[in-house]
Amino acid sequence: MKNYLTLLLAALLLSACGSKQKPAANDDDKKTIVISTSQKPTYYDMIRYAIQPVLEKKGYTIKILQVSESQLTFKALLGGEVDAHVGGHKAAFNYFEKYAGIKLATLISVPSAHEGLFSSTLHGDLESIKKQLKPGDIVIVPDDPTNMPRSLVFLENVGLLTLKAGANKEEVTEKDIAENPYKLEIKSLNAAQIPRNIDNVALAVAFGDDADLLGILDSAIVREIHPEDIYMNMFVTAPENENKPWIKDLVAAIESEEFKNVIEDPKYRFHRYWRPQWYVQKWGIQNIQE
Repeated sequence: MKNYLTLLLAALLLSACGSKQKPAANDDDKKTIVISTSQKPTYYDMIRYAIQPVLEKKGYTIKILQVSESQLTFKALLGGEVDAHVGGHKAAFNYFEKYAGIKLATLISVPSAHEGLFSSTLHGDLESIKKQLKPGDIVIVPDDPTNMPRSLVFLENVGLLTLKAGANKEEVTEKDIAENPYKLEIKSLNAAQIPRNIDNVALAVAFGDDADLLGILDSAIVREIHPEDIYMNMFVTAPENENKPWIKDLVAAIESEEFKNVIEDPKYRFHRYWRPQWYVQKWGIQNIQE
């Protein structure tokens, strides 16, 4: 994880330093909004089906840019080539601001497919799985500096390990494991590699959207549940855009009934995702505790 962190922060710092802010032109009346997201179809589809039609009715043109690297996202946002981005969570943006000095304005969270615990070699519910575990069994978790802590907290919440008292739960690593009653071997791996390695280990903590795209989301032994929205994916923009009329229209589109109707429509994948607090409160649609 240390090498990953060094490379990541170096890339982010270079991106931030190398991006030049465009002159602060009065773009309050702009009608083309460029939104970036990952190369997965998850949030591309959410923009296309649940957000774009709402904004087009208001006269906007929406362009969706799919990017593969987070540093490209930051460079594009801070350089003005992209107006908004969706795909990261609050914990990640907090981390980048703290350690790389990159400040983005967080706008609104959206339904997200939380992490899940998966196995192709162990079977049954969580308690049955625990009885099947053997010392040395491998559990793989994402290796990046915000989702590794997230995954370790997840494993603690389901009773597979205990973290040190007082540890910063947003930055813990394997070194912060206080108790490992099942004598599991925790290994970190690039998140994109985890789904294809589920067959090679006892347990795997995988991103929900990866599992969804593979068609295994419903086979999770247990899914991550958070009382807060810190790991919900969200829209962000450059700080100077936060109060622009077109950003407010973007947020309003996400808060609209049209957006909710697409999210809840069974023909789309999103109705199985975890809903953020604002959504639950606004629409009265509760998340199902699994």
